[in-house]
Amino acid sequence: MPVIRARSCLSSPAVLALAALPWLCGPAAAAPRIVYSGTLQGAGEVVMELDSQPADGVVKGRYFYPRHGVDIPLQGTPQALAEPMTHQAAVDTGWDPQASPPPAAATWKGERDAQGYRGTWTDARSGKTRGFSLKRVAEYDPEQTAPGAVQAVTEAISGGRGSGVDAGADINARSAPYETLKLAGHALPAGEEVGAGAAAYRMWRDPRTGFMYPRLARHPNTQTLQRVNHLLEQRHWQMSLAALACKASVYENGSWGAGTLGGYDEESVQVTWLSSALLTVTESGSLFCGGAHPDNHFDLYTYDLLRGEYLDWNRVFPAYVAGEYSQSAPSPALLKIVDRARQKMAAAARSQRGRQDVDREGCSDVWPEFLALGAQAPGALSLSVSGVGHAMGVCLGTYAAVPFKDLEPYLAPGGRAYLVTD
Repeated sequence: MPVIRARSCLSSPAVLALAALPWLCGPAAAAPRIVYSGTLQGAGEVVMELDSQPADGVVKGRYFYPRHGVDIPLQGTPQALAEPMTHQAAVDTGWDPQASPPPAAATWKGERDAQGYRGTWTDARSGKTRGFSLKRVAEYDPEQTAPGAVQAVTEAISGGRGSGVDAGADINARSAPYETLKLAGHALPAGEEVGAGAAAYRMWRDPRTGFMYPRLARHPNTQTLQRVNHLLEQRHWQMSLAALACKASVYENGSWGAGTLGGYDEESVQVTWLSSALLTVTESGSLFCGGAHPDNHFDLYTYDLLRGEYLDWNRVFPAYVAGEYSQSAPSPALLKIVDRARQKMAAAARSQRGRQDVDREGCSDVWPEFLALGAQAPGALSLSVSGVGHAMGVCLGTYAAVPFKDLEPYLAPGGRAYLVTD
């Protein structure tokens, strides 16, 4: 399994293109939400999400312009919704951050019915007005895809912003229509096709976030290609939502990182191995959008291209066994592989006088607790440090490579099929 840190009636291009910012916190945890799509006169297309029913007379929501993808919070009465100034702009007017709500930058006044939401948008400073007409396109319960409390707290501590959608939830037009409208159709191929064998990939890029993420461009099994590309797209979408949520936090606070992409625009995404049987993708970088410290990370995702899913390493060799509290634990075979890799690393270190990588010496001591498996060229099992705490961030990365041939004594039935090097 991958290492995970701790993500109709539609017709118009933006609607086909189907978070996380309520009024200065997370999405309202109450009634279902209604999603609208349409135009704001003179400003272009917008997508909006509002509470289906007011809570204590208050309606909360958010909206974005598809060309930017950045949420602008909304709050008010059913008759009038206010969108705030950015946090810093509000402070510059003399607003007390302890007061609530901040000064309005604009108001939306109109009527909602079963078909949509229509009315007038008014700029609070100039008084300029624009008409708007939005069609109702979806209704859903955000609680079904919201991240759990542990995940949300972890993101807050580690400097991550989070996507607003649980890492294990699928982002689609039924369960997360607002986020899907924000993401679908924006990423495009941005690199050359890579791969000389039966499989190949291309990098894709959403211009609003900048970083690239791979998709399979060729594979002998069409169904596998489609299933794995869905998983790759979901990873890309989770990261894009988190980046755009950080940019939207400019409405919440004035801290360093607010209003930026949180470091996602500098994220390093690499394909370390591709064959007709396996694909390994690494994500590494330093993310920060508030919190106690940056989220320095090195994460690996390996895909089973024989089955079209995330790889269960036990299909290759008996890597994990059942441990305490229903958690997996390293198997004797994996511990033996790790021990031999350590011995080779130690021998290599002794033979390299004046070694410069002193800061990372002893990092493999965190194995197997913080061990992550992957595959890398020219055909090897990679042993990496992943998921360590902030203080040990220097240890993140790959330390050893075990050639596929050295796994022969441990292979599971059918495991050899994963070690092709086409």
